[in-house]
Amino acid sequence: MKDLLRSAKAVLVAYFISELVRSKGLVYGLLSLGVWLSIFVVPASLFVGGGDTGLLATGILVGTAIFLAYSTATWDWAMLLRWLLQLGIFEYVITSGSPILSHYIGTVPVSITWYSIALGIAYMIIRTFIGPPHISVVDPVALIAGVSFLLLVLLAYSFILGGSVIAAGTAGPVVEFISWILPIATGGLVPVSAMPRSLQIVAYLTPFSYPAELLRYSLGVSRTILDPGTTLLVGATYSVLFLVLSAMYLRYQINKVLKEGIKTAALI
Repeated sequence: MKDLLRSAKAVLVAYFISELVRSKGLVYGLLSLGVWLSIFVVPASLFVGGGDTGLLATGILVGTAIFLAYSTATWDWAMLLRWLLQLGIFEYVITSGSPILSHYIGTVPVSITWYSIALGIAYMIIRTFIGPPHISVVDPVALIAGVSFLLLVLLAYSFILGGSVIAAGTAGPVVEFISWILPIATGGLVPVSAMPRSLQIVAYLTPFSYPAELLRYSLGVSRTILDPGTTLLVGATYSVLFLVLSAMYLRYQINKVLKEGIKTAALI
C-alpha cells in the first residue's frame, strides 16, 4: 500500500505539472465547452413554456454532469495509457513494477478539479438560459448509491478503454462506440422512462443506466421504471461485476504486452 501511494503521488505531481504547462489549452477547452453547452441548452429553453423551469434545469444539469463524468473518465483516465504509449514510456512503467492503478489514482485529484470547473460553467449556463436548478435531495440513500455506482462504472469503463488502447494501438472506433453511444443511449442524457421501449430494455442490460437513474430519482427529476430497491440492488451487482471483469481484461492486455510487445499507437 505504501508503494502504491508513493507511485500515485509521483504521478499526481507529474500530471499536475503537465496540466500547468498546457493550462492555456485547457482554458480554451473550457471556453469551447461553454459555447458547446450553450448550443444545446438554448434550444431546450424553447420548450419550457409554462412548465417547471427548475425541474427542467435540474434534469439538464444532471445529464450534463453525467456526460462530463464520462468525458473525464475517457480523456483523463482511459487515455492516460495512450499518453504513456505515445511518450514511449509505457514499457518502463510496466518493467518498473509500478502498479497501473497508481496512475489512475494519481490523476483523480486533477480530474476532479477540472470536472468541478466544467460543471460550474455548465451550471451558470443553465441558470442563465433556463433558470436556477432546484437541487433537492429526496432520497439520500439513492444519491449515495448513485454516486458510488457511477464512480465504479467510470473506473471500470476506463479500464475497458485503456485495455482496448493497449490491444489495438488506437482508440478511435472503441472510444466512439463505448464512450459516446453506449452511455448516451442508455440513460446518460435523458431518463430511461423517456426512451422508446426497445431502448429501455437495452439500457437496463448495461451497467451505465443504473447510476444515472438513481441520481435522477434521488434529486426528484424522474422516477425509475423498476422499483427503486430493485434498481439499487441490480445496479450494485452490475457495477461491481463490471469493475471486476474490466480489471481482468486490463490485466490480460498488460500480460499480453509482456509476451508480444506493444503495438504502434495511432494518434486518433
